[in-house]
Amino acid sequence: MHDENVVPARPIRRDRSETLLAYAEALARVAASGGGAQALAAHLAATIDAAVLVEDAQWRHLAVAGTGERAVPPSVRDLLPKDADGEEVVHLAPPADTHARAFPVRAGEARLGWLSVFPTGTRILEERAGLIRLTASQIAVELSRDAGGGRGRRRGFWDRLLARAYEDPLEAKEDAQARGIALAPGYVAVSVEGDGLDETVAATKNAEIRRVCLDTLGTRTGDVVVVERGGGFFFLVPAPLEVDAANARTAATLIPRGVQRAGLDVKIVGGVGRHAEMLHVAQSVDEAREAMIIARRMFGGGRVMPYDDLGVYPLLHRTGATREDWRIFATRVLDPLRAYDEKHQTELVRTLKLFFDVGQNIKEAAALLNVHRHTVFYRLRQIGEIGRLDLDSPHDQLTVRAALAVDALDS
Repeated sequence: MHDENVVPARPIRRDRSETLLAYAEALARVAASGGGAQALAAHLAATIDAAVLVEDAQWRHLAVAGTGERAVPPSVRDLLPKDADGEEVVHLAPPADTHARAFPVRAGEARLGWLSVFPTGTRILEERAGLIRLTASQIAVELSRDAGGGRGRRRGFWDRLLARAYEDPLEAKEDAQARGIALAPGYVAVSVEGDGLDETVAATKNAEIRRVCLDTLGTRTGDVVVVERGGGFFFLVPAPLEVDAANARTAATLIPRGVQRAGLDVKIVGGVGRHAEMLHVAQSVDEAREAMIIARRMFGGGRVMPYDDLGVYPLLHRTGATREDWRIFATRVLDPLRAYDEKHQTELVRTLKLFFDVGQNIKEAAALLNVHRHTVFYRLRQIGEIGRLDLDSPHDQLTVRAALAVDALDS
């Protein structure tokens, strides 16, 4: 019989919290097995069917998992908005997929890194976001545990130095000495990455790239420091004197050739920062990284380019370049030519300006200068040698034209 006073039973629906609880228990088992960040990332990737990249606060790769056919950037450092630190979940900028997200890995208020997720064409649902946050929390526990032990004491010094945590050189030297590190008075930073490495071979290829770089950059002035960042490396080359820095820059440009000779089927891109005192080595690292970005975007990669050889591009790439920055740039480009003019009573700067004013017409420039056209050719060769410029290169022409324009506006 049907009783109208009896309410039909509803199907029992599994509570969402049960899914999170089961996943948390699974994470605890993975952590207890000693797998670390890589095992935790692999578990997350398999659970939500997405690629996962974990980086620490210094942008070193801690884990990559679940890539398969999915594309994962070498690092999300340049894909995060500037105000991302306070967010719980961050949308990544192109070229990352529109559904890609980054989640902070935190211990208290301290951010230890980022866990980035790259799903296959679907947005990250609320339940999956909960699983990702749980994984990020467990990875934070693992990182905090590692930082508290004896492992990484030497790495900890370089992390602090590159984070500009030391204000006094004596403090830095004493801390380095306590960790068994012999510091050089100055360094040159070299940034190197292998482009387009597949996850299945990345570890092996990076180990070979590292070996080639160390062989190429090896110096008698001290040990080269290796810092892993993102999908590549920073090498801090000891350079007590400017001549040592010049040797380091030259050696760095030979790295792609060394990789080719080693038989590695890898396209290398890199940058070299300027010579910096020990306490300011982070500035050289920033310049090396910027030079690498410019080398990839403007020159297509396949080379390691010194920051000082990039002309106007660092100023165009940088946000917030000041008028003083432009003046310093113009002075750096034109002063060697002016110094030569003053010493030898020549007209290299005037010749250069007229050469561009008349549309690079040698005959017209010679007439305005009242010299033979062969003299103009000779002066242009001198300008190239003194200023380390190739006036047939559109890139160097852009640099020279920009320097002359800034100089004219300030005169």
